[in-house]
Amino acid sequence: IPLIRNDALEVVDGIGFMMVFPLVWLGAGFSLPPIVVGILLAGAIPLMPSISAGRAPDSAPEWIAFGLFLAFAALIALSAFGTGHQLRREVANREAALASSEAAAEARERLSAILQAVSEATDNAVLVFGPDGSVLTANDAARRLARLAGIDLTGEPALAGRKIYSADRRTPLFPSPQTVTALARSGEVRGRIAWLGDTDQVAVSYSARPIFRGGEPLGTVLIAHDVTDLVEAIEVRDRFLDAVNHELRTPLTVLMGETELAQTEEVSPRVAARLERVDSAAQRLFTTVEHLLSAYRTSVRALPNTTSVALTVGDVIERLSSLAREHEVTVAFTDHGVQNASVDARSLGGIIEELLRNAVLLSPRGATVAVHASRERDRPMIEITDSGVGMSDSERRRAFDRFYRTDFAREQAVPGVGLGLSIARNLADANGISIELEPGPSGGTRARLTLPPASPAAGALG
Repeated sequence: IPLIRNDALEVVDGIGFMMVFPLVWLGAGFSLPPIVVGILLAGAIPLMPSISAGRAPDSAPEWIAFGLFLAFAALIALSAFGTGHQLRREVANREAALASSEAAAEARERLSAILQAVSEATDNAVLVFGPDGSVLTANDAARRLARLAGIDLTGEPALAGRKIYSADRRTPLFPSPQTVTALARSGEVRGRIAWLGDTDQVAVSYSARPIFRGGEPLGTVLIAHDVTDLVEAIEVRDRFLDAVNHELRTPLTVLMGETELAQTEEVSPRVAARLERVDSAAQRLFTTVEHLLSAYRTSVRALPNTTSVALTVGDVIERLSSLAREHEVTVAFTDHGVQNASVDARSLGGIIEELLRNAVLLSPRGATVAVHASRERDRPMIEITDSGVGMSDSERRRAFDRFYRTDFAREQAVPGVGLGLSIARNLADANGISIELEPGPSGGTRARLTLPPASPAAGALG
């Protein structure tokens, strides 16, 4: 230290200490190569007097000062470089975070604009509620329905006391205080019907579900669409069915009754044949009317009980005997010890009749339709196999659709409107009966029914 104070610093004037600021500037703002050059220049300051005098530095104080200045300059410059690098990195990180935040905000705005455009483009009413129940977004359709129902979309809309009614269009659907958020919290609401307004009412089908992210509730979405035309069409359909029931079934019942009475009288074979044709045509028309009515019933009332499979099949074969004779088709029934099933007897008879009727109508003259009753894994099973033209995979998939008829049935003008199998499927579903169509062993189609077994006690009684 005495050496530095007494000798080394004598060769340095105030200019040397002024190099601190350029070194800080170089270290904070530049890369390593310029910093190294600056450090070397700063370290050479103690040697400048000798160099200016035209001689080589030869004294120990000069070289000591050179080393000290070089170390001091390196310390200052590298410290400034480290600090500057850290600051630049922090600035870069902040700029990246800001850019990412701006990009995310822009993406959110873009997504919000897209969602808003989509919601405005649809005819459905779309409302999104926040976790506090306030409305975040609502399209024009939603605002229109809200005005019709007298719902205020500011704050958390209340449902009670509004013009929202049940199916009778008079009873309030929400008599107690309730909000959409509370409604959705009770579980997902899907496909419910409500009537809005007091005059010129509108029927809507609405669904609501909560929105979660990682278990955290974000809000609720409600979607509703106007189904007024559909509901009114159903009402028109019901009125039409009532008219069909009254205007067609009543005279047909009279016609069939009078024909049956006439057949009991002594008439010539020619008249008897005509009466049988009239009765067959009336029965066919009556069946068509029954199909139309059954196809549009809102529900099928099934009363499961202990039903004799063999007796039910035998009754159906007897009912269709005239149809089989007319088409010169033989119906052969084989019972492999099947006794009872837990089904509604009338429903089972209706299912078998539809399947057997199709088998007879689609079989060529002289063919045999085989009906087998058996058991598989303690469940009664009925198989009806014909030797007709059969069905393709696509036709079998669509066979139970309403009003569906195969190309062969249309081309050959097979009687029917395409409702029989649809009704059979509805009856089967209501009774827990499995019904399947598959290719027959030698062409044609095989219909397989798997029935619910009767209870052991019922079987013993049977």
